[in-house]
Amino acid sequence: MDASIDGGDGSREDGPSGGGTVAAGMGGSAGTGGSTGQLFCNRGTNGNGQSRLTTGDPPEWTLKAGVTAGKLTAKASFLSTVYGMHFPYVVYTAANYVVGRPATLLVFGDGGQYLSDFHAQAVLDNLSAAGDIPPTVGLFIDPPSDGDRVQTYDPPNDKYPTFLVSEIIPSVIRGKYSVSNDPGAWVVLGYSASGGQGWNVVWKKPDNFHNFIGHSASVGAANVAMYGNVNWVEIVNSSPKHDLRVSLTTCDHDLTDFRGSWETILTNLFNGLTAKGNDTRLVVGPNGHYPPIDAERDFPSSLRWMFQGCKFAN
Repeated sequence: MDASIDGGDGSREDGPSGGGTVAAGMGGSAGTGGSTGQLFCNRGTNGNGQSRLTTGDPPEWTLKAGVTAGKLTAKASFLSTVYGMHFPYVVYTAANYVVGRPATLLVFGDGGQYLSDFHAQAVLDNLSAAGDIPPTVGLFIDPPSDGDRVQTYDPPNDKYPTFLVSEIIPSVIRGKYSVSNDPGAWVVLGYSASGGQGWNVVWKKPDNFHNFIGHSASVGAANVAMYGNVNWVEIVNSSPKHDLRVSLTTCDHDLTDFRGSWETILTNLFNGLTAKGNDTRLVVGPNGHYPPIDAERDFPSSLRWMFQGCKFAN
């Protein structure tokens, strides 16, 4: 543990960090300091379905000429009561974010990896400037500095969803940033283990999050005896439809172990969600699970698809 001091909100500053028109309803995520702006979307079906990734490194990885960069806060650490551990995080605000006006909220697991390998800041800057996504606030959360990444992300219990919705978002986002109260404007994103946990969050917190972007998401990691053999594909198939919009990526050489093939599991999850009538996309690339080059290359497209035809009401 470093020598920085816990703030009143559990934060410690650690220094600098590198189909038709739909109006989603107000969610239970409303809280002090949130904006009640609804996100109105006329998405259609463009991009839905399964496809192959055929592109190389996208131009959005580099800040385009004339685009103003958004801002990242100094890196800080949040002390979670649920975990009894510190979670490093930074907050991003797009250049077109205006205090008092509604913004989307993107919550990233493995936040540091998204900022480095996925070039998330430049991608968000470019897409915001182009009007491809609405004004955005991004919460980039790393695994606990005094804990274990896999043991934080793999268990399909209520700890991480509670940590997000009841602890860190109210403390570091609410009252500080004017994010929309509309669950249609909230997205969970994650890669591998953090993607598995992201799916756990979006399924268990439908009043808060209606959207999920999973990059080789380890949803199959929950289907082991120690976690009660939680089979997400079977749960989706046997449950009433959740109001979700889901983008998934996998690859020809995705992870395969005693729990199964990630490509097969994610394809089955895609099929199950599609059968329920959810807007869903699945992109399959030619590479492997790590490094997640296919997920990184598809990242800008996944965000465009998530918010295509969407804008906040004036």
